[in-house]
Amino acid sequence: MTLSASAAARVAAIAARQGKPAILRLAVEGGGCSGFQYRFGLAEGAEADDLVVERDGVTLVVDSVSLDLVAGATVD
Repeated sequence: MTLSASAAARVAAIAARQGKPAILRLAVEGGGCSGFQYRFGLAEGAEADDLVVERDGVTLVVDSVSLDLVAGATVD
């Protein structure tokens, strides 16, 4: 998993505006008949089983179950 520079900058700006840590959580959820859905949101921290990727002061966290579905992807 990688986080692009432009995504890191955007997450940092949103987090600063909301007064939250610059931690982006990516999760994959079942979407019924349309397949999987990707959920993005600011998080307070990482969980024990999360993959943690850092770029330009921003942290991307992905849980171990979701990681199997997005391994090798770039968040942009």
